[in-house]
Amino acid sequence: MPSFTALVRKPGPGFTRALSKHPDKNKIDLATALHQHEGYVKALIQAGARVEQLPPQDHLPDATFVEDTAVILDDKFLLCPMKEPSRQEEVQSTATALQTYRDCVTLDSPATLDGGDVMDTPGTIFVGLSKRTNLRAIQALSQLTAKKVVPVAVTKGLHLKSATTFIGNNLLVIDPTRVDTSNLKHFDWIEVNPSESYAANCLALGNLVLIPAGFPNVRDEILAHGFKTLELEMSEFEKADGAVTCLSLIIPES
Repeated sequence: MPSFTALVRKPGPGFTRALSKHPDKNKIDLATALHQHEGYVKALIQAGARVEQLPPQDHLPDATFVEDTAVILDDKFLLCPMKEPSRQEEVQSTATALQTYRDCVTLDSPATLDGGDVMDTPGTIFVGLSKRTNLRAIQALSQLTAKKVVPVAVTKGLHLKSATTFIGNNLLVIDPTRVDTSNLKHFDWIEVNPSESYAANCLALGNLVLIPAGFPNVRDEILAHGFKTLELEMSEFEKADGAVTCLSLIIPES
């Protein structure tokens, strides 16, 4: 079982105003979201996490999506210069917690970066060129890591990891209609169709993969590749344009 720390933050009262283009964004139910977040935390603990609850940021609607605020590198944390003005304050709150683990660095303007665009794999870090992340940030990130950094154009949706996630064993869960796949051909794929695209975002913690509930085809494909799965109710976070990876920052044990 892996040993790691997971940083999380509960949705606050402003969560119903989260940035979102989802058609049901005005139907977010905070009580349901809090219940679903509790289930998410229990799943992290089941996977072997030491969970650290970040302090509430009730005036910041998207603050539960902590993944976007930082990128975990081998020997440091990169604090993300977020493009959306309403989210920029989230970063300092995360930094206060991260600085107790290791050094934090930042990028200079005009770089903009969301952590949801960063897909780390054993040899390469793929970074989505998206509505939130620009080429300047990708170039700057490449100077902070020994790994190769490769841009991937996001053609539909918010982030790179909205369309594809790496779960280990050279395997991607991917909706290829939403990203430029030309630099991803060397991976094996579990390909999801556009109607199941939400399931392309999942979180591998060792051999256990956390996935959104309601996508049996994707679940069965992941199981067929030798992983275990744990399904999570994510409806309220989906309405807020968030997904499984968005709700935590995973810090491996040094």
